[in-house]
Amino acid sequence: MLNKAYAIFKERFANESGFTFVFVGSIDTVAIKPLLAKYLASLPVAGKVEQPKDLNINIPLGVIERTVYKGTEPKATVNLVFSGAFDYSFENKLKMDALKETLQIRMLERLHEDKSGVYSPGVRMSTVKLPQGRFSTTITFGYAPQNVDKLIASALDEVEKIKTAGPPQVNVDKFRAESQRTIETSLKTNGFWLGYLSSQLQNQEKLNQIDDYTKQLNLITPADVKAMANKYLTGKNYIKLVLLPEKAK
Repeated sequence: MLNKAYAIFKERFANESGFTFVFVGSIDTVAIKPLLAKYLASLPVAGKVEQPKDLNINIPLGVIERTVYKGTEPKATVNLVFSGAFDYSFENKLKMDALKETLQIRMLERLHEDKSGVYSPGVRMSTVKLPQGRFSTTITFGYAPQNVDKLIASALDEVEKIKTAGPPQVNVDKFRAESQRTIETSLKTNGFWLGYLSSQLQNQEKLNQIDDYTKQLNLITPADVKAMANKYLTGKNYIKLVLLPEKAK
């Protein structure tokens, strides 16, 4: 395995044209030039630029339900996963972020206020452009091992409510406010710019896309979130995973 990894390393660094180097921060352009010449310009150029390769390793399609009995801790864990093809764009990615955040708010309110023994409810959202547009939305929460079906039904009911009526305006407003505060802070950090520029280059997107962030953020409405929920949280590709203690079997 180590020999294979080393062989891949040598093969990659034998072709400078396959790399894009990103530098961020306060850079002394005079001091960095000889370093670039020594360590980057000296790399051999093979004249070959590889395109993203789709290995078709995706979340399985269809409806899958699994219950695993493992461990002794008196706790159950649920993961509800929606996935599938995604029409990737800057605007759609922001709308999916809004769907994730409003669903998170609804889950916190519903599962904490209406049900006992529930903790750590959360929603994760992932969207990618290459090698193909894909998304995944995972609703997860832990709870005491009683009333499993009722708790799952409560979570799915919140999904249906967003699909039917959309989220409350106050939830969308909260998403906008928190996102704006986050971006204003992030823009001051090198870590953000490194990740942003690398992602834009990898996805072949415009580098100045960030300039429209606030504008696009303020255009998002409850109707947009509702449309995203109906398009992507259809339940056609749905996985329900439940972990229960062995004694519950």
